[in-house]
Amino acid sequence: MNYPTKKLGEEKRDNVYYLMRDIISCFPTTFENNFLGIINHHFIAKEATRRILIDEIRQEKPRFRTLAGCIILQNVFLRTMQRVALYEVIDIVPALKFCFRETKFKTIKNLSAETILRLFCTLYFEYFIMPLRKNEGRPFIVKFKKYFSREDIVDTINTQKISTKYIFEDHGIDLAYGIERNKRLKEIIKEFYFQKNR
Repeated sequence: MNYPTKKLGEEKRDNVYYLMRDIISCFPTTFENNFLGIINHHFIAKEATRRILIDEIRQEKPRFRTLAGCIILQNVFLRTMQRVALYEVIDIVPALKFCFRETKFKTIKNLSAETILRLFCTLYFEYFIMPLRKNEGRPFIVKFKKYFSREDIVDTINTQKISTKYIFEDHGIDLAYGIERNKRLKEIIKEFYFQKNR
């Protein structure tokens, strides 16, 4: 039996309505370029994506496409809206750790490594380079360190297909080149993990 579609009055136009309006506006030629950016501007979509990721890693056999889609959205969110994304992506660090260390999918490992590194860069820029926000960032840094050790960060840097220099510079951190780049990376990691009062 077919039921008529319920008409939406002004009072019924909620977040889902505006989300769908923005998604539809991406069709047909600009969908691929605009979809990820638009989806990350909607709280309901971002929250659902994080919930899906957390639920998926609890499955006996997590699905590749679901994991990839969720992580890509978090990665784009961190790349385009760093300060805002920090407060939300920090909540899924256990899931990111699982995707980086436990999954057998190489692509998922690479995607999660990039997302972890972007989150690390965001934390470093916001709470080490920006001194006035030092105290505000302590809980986020503590939570990050609970799941990601210094060795984990070194491993994300060494993960294949991860452009470390680009990611750091994308987050406002200059690494220079060659030997100086490696020296700067070591200094940043040491400061993040071993600086007093952190």
